[in-house]
Amino acid sequence: MPPEPPASCSDAPVWLLNSPIITTNGLFRCRTISLDEARALVAEQGFESAIGHALTATVLSDLLAIDCPVRRFEFQQAQGQLAIVFRLAQRIAEGLVLHDRAAIEKVGYSFLLLSREE
Repeated sequence: MPPEPPASCSDAPVWLLNSPIITTNGLFRCRTISLDEARALVAEQGFESAIGHALTATVLSDLLAIDCPVRRFEFQQAQGQLAIVFRLAQRIAEGLVLHDRAAIEKVGYSFLLLSREE
């Protein structure tokens, strides 16, 4: 079970997500960030994983220089809470499974910073 977010999320860890979904009602802001920005956020604030796929967790571990565990559960973003989304550059065909980092690199990816403002 994930930890409860603190009342003020300014010191809370950033969450890692593998899809850009809106998890609850609220006003959200989303923008693309660089790999360096993602690394800095994780280094400064720490992180919690809501990454549900082993390969994605492995790739994020390498890219962000962390040990990202697989934690598949229903995440609900709290007001003021930040999340870094690992977004593939294109939708994967139904039934297709990416088996290695080279396949992810071929598809391409970016990082999004998702915040819930209210």
